[in-house]
Amino acid sequence: MPSRLRLLYFILCVALILLAVAPEVPAQVVEAQVNTPYVVQYGFGSYEVGGLTTNTYRIPIPHTFDLGSGPDPLKLQFTGYLGYSHADLETSVVGPKLTASQDYIFALPQVELLIPLAKGWTLKPYVAMGAGLAFNGSFKFEGREQRLQDTYDLLYAAGIGSLYVAQLEDEFTVSIGNRVGWAEAIPLGAGVGQGLGALENGLEVRHPIGLSLNGRELDLGGSFTYYYFFPGAEFSIPGQRPMVVHNQFEFGTSLGFAKPTKLWIFENPYIGVSYRFGDGLEGFRANFGFPF
Repeated sequence: MPSRLRLLYFILCVALILLAVAPEVPAQVVEAQVNTPYVVQYGFGSYEVGGLTTNTYRIPIPHTFDLGSGPDPLKLQFTGYLGYSHADLETSVVGPKLTASQDYIFALPQVELLIPLAKGWTLKPYVAMGAGLAFNGSFKFEGREQRLQDTYDLLYAAGIGSLYVAQLEDEFTVSIGNRVGWAEAIPLGAGVGQGLGALENGLEVRHPIGLSLNGRELDLGGSFTYYYFFPGAEFSIPGQRPMVVHNQFEFGTSLGFAKPTKLWIFENPYIGVSYRFGDGLEGFRANFGFPF
């Protein structure tokens, strides 16, 4: 089973049901494939394409350790990513309506080394490894429901990024981020893994808004990020040719604290929304500030 099936992990064996309930209808196979590396690493949010809807929620829990002394030491940042995704399919390409759904949970701990290169400029190589579980899967056709077998994935990602942050007249904070990385999902059992590379470039501008929370000044940010995926994130759509996503653009805004702070278990928390589009795939995402 190719790993691009691992989130909505249909190739649905509709042929078996058709033979059982409607012998006069030719056997067919319906493909609905979600690209797991895209959803786990880059697709946090909601999107819909060709009757296939995916909603993904991912919470980062970071903690940073100093590896030296001085005003700008080498640092190690550990981030525990916990996520949940739900996918639904509804199609009539076989005549009668066919519906299917699948749940997916994953944990992807990441370690990132923060290397200061110059004032405001940090190099950030990273590696992540975790696992995902597809469960509660089923499809329904002609009133008959078939359960899907639970499956497991090994997830990993690695790459390198950089972040440059500058203060302009003590009012605006400008951040420029770049990253290139590779993510892959490998099924534990039968099947072939699928990888996805991404080149990202982003710009964010933040400004205090004159409000505070528990004595901490708040600021508002606006960002733009460009993504180039290689060899491309592929999504199979029932009754259509597969869609391959290479270029995407994202505009976002987020609310956070003007100065570094810790709130409960979250370091420098930000919360916001963004809109991503490009190559026929679009959707809204929740975001936790500038991704770099």
